[in-house]
Amino acid sequence: MDKLLEETKSYINVTWNEEDREINKIVLEAKQYLSEKVGTEIDFDKDLVAKGLLKDYVRYVRNKSKEYFEQNFLNEIQNLQFKYAINEGDKNA
Repeated sequence: MDKLLEETKSYINVTWNEEDREINKIVLEAKQYLSEKVGTEIDFDKDLVAKGLLKDYVRYVRNKSKEYFEQNFLNEIQNLQFKYAINEGDKNA
């Protein structure tokens, strides 16, 4: 988690450590949100698109705009859903 936390902090231009606990909570929330959207656990170290969405989710939450995230990233979320639906289908075939 530390690597993802550091990457996320860099993305949102946070260079201090005082907010690590709060940012980490948002990262965990983002991981759960995106995993629930696609219906399975996401490996954010391997899936760079999902990692990008996670960082944007954190950015929106930190800017008090969480309610706009899904609306503004609907295309990307749907693409991720399709990707994971296809991957799950391949596993079950």
